[in-house]
Amino acid sequence: MVGGNKEGIQTEQWQRLRDLAHECTTPLQQRFVSDPSRAERLSATLGPLYLDYSKHHLDSDILAALQQLADSAQLAEKFQAVFDGEAVNNTESRAANYASLRSWADDNCAETEINTMYQTMLAMTDSITGADWRSATGKAFTDVVNIGIGGSDFGPRLCCDALPKAGGAPRLHFLANIDPGCASKLFEILPADSTLFIVASKSFGTQETRANAQAARAWLAQQGIADSDAQFMAITSKPSAAEAFGIAQDKILQVPEWVGGRFSVWSGFGMALALHAGPEAFRAFLRGGALVDKQLRQALNTNLYQAAPVTLGLLDVWYRNGWGVSSQVILPYEHRLQLLPTYLQQLFMESAGKSVTADGLPLRCTSGTVIWGTEGTNGQHSFHQLLHQGSDMIPCDFIAARHSDTPLPGQHPALLANCLAQSLVLMKGQSAEEVSAQLQKDGMDANNADLLARHKAMPGNKPSTTILLDGVTAESLGALIALYEYRLMTASFIWNINPFDQWGVELGKVVGTGVLQALESGDTPPDMDSSTATLLAKLRG
Repeated sequence: MVGGNKEGIQTEQWQRLRDLAHECTTPLQQRFVSDPSRAERLSATLGPLYLDYSKHHLDSDILAALQQLADSAQLAEKFQAVFDGEAVNNTESRAANYASLRSWADDNCAETEINTMYQTMLAMTDSITGADWRSATGKAFTDVVNIGIGGSDFGPRLCCDALPKAGGAPRLHFLANIDPGCASKLFEILPADSTLFIVASKSFGTQETRANAQAARAWLAQQGIADSDAQFMAITSKPSAAEAFGIAQDKILQVPEWVGGRFSVWSGFGMALALHAGPEAFRAFLRGGALVDKQLRQALNTNLYQAAPVTLGLLDVWYRNGWGVSSQVILPYEHRLQLLPTYLQQLFMESAGKSVTADGLPLRCTSGTVIWGTEGTNGQHSFHQLLHQGSDMIPCDFIAARHSDTPLPGQHPALLANCLAQSLVLMKGQSAEEVSAQLQKDGMDANNADLLARHKAMPGNKPSTTILLDGVTAESLGALIALYEYRLMTASFIWNINPFDQWGVELGKVVGTGVLQALESGDTPPDMDSSTATLLAKLRG
């Protein structure tokens, strides 16, 4: 990986972040009082997105230290290597130039492999929605099921949930979990004679996906569909494996081997989005991501630190390594983005869950945070108590749409008001003295007011970012996802980890195969620990 310098960032530079955090005693509210133009300086417009990161513990000295840290990590060189198509995923010898996928939307992609993929995808999409491709019984497809898991599921599911269904588009469903209850529940509502199954698996060896595809094939047979081949297609980088599974060659959409799962919604794995919202929506989605690519490319030639995704990535390093923060919360105040926290969990935690550098050396710093959250005001009645009065500082991302295309009188303004109020209260808080004074004004005696005030006080000084979308459109969604991808890369490159592989998920799959054999055969391996052996016995009994 470019920039995998074994010297890297020195211990004293990490210590400098901790020292700055210790010295960071100016309350956020006071920073606004001292600098009326703070919000204007610490904000950015990025296509259909507006980012306000002024409610963070930032000043010129802190930003300078973070930028010096990034320079030491050769951040600019690493981003340039990404755009140049170098094998930045060094453990798998693969590129990660997802900007080349997004450039296809404006016919700027020169790679034959990518052009062929999208032309095939659109031809398949047109054939399905235009009823040229029909079921085994000759019916047009009314329902499509995307069978995949992880990156083959989270991205397409998020996009289809967020964006409106195009006129005449089939109903989209998603099947991921190997739990048989998921498939059984879905089969109850599907019309067997007009359902198409997309088997989406990069390797075409994923256990959950193959099991669910086999279950779908068996269900069709049970429903009297004798020749079900017409109702299956595949998206994969291993077309030979899909053919061996029984999927016809002309019903296989091949994606490049270098496309990583959690970044794959930009590729042929986004076919569900093209089917659901239409090909033009898919192009707009790519264009939204390309806007972020363009800003970052321009910043590489001028000042990298003017790029909004880089700033957000620097903040992640600041809080993780300066403040010891291990948790971040994503708060979309928009129902159509309800799946965003789940999507970002995989993007960040699978990418940054590393304890060795790209060179295979032990990390000198901590990396990665726990990503969690939920939509809108639901969280206010669930976990915001922890955000406001808990002992940990948890940076928050508030995400809202300025305009709603599904308005009910008064509800969208109320939603936006809640969003802004929560970030404001996190910043300002309310002291015990202020609470006590109000309680006494309302008639409570001083002693009881002082006591109750200790419970009602909020310390404030909690940081947050607010991201406003013009509306939940294909373009704004694409820009939002690309923003988070580059934010992740920024922090990962500074930590000098490889954010593009995920070896940590592989061992469990291998061991799981052995446990399954033991569960089915009844034979417990002699070297198995007593806990697992006992649990197997309980499950067999």
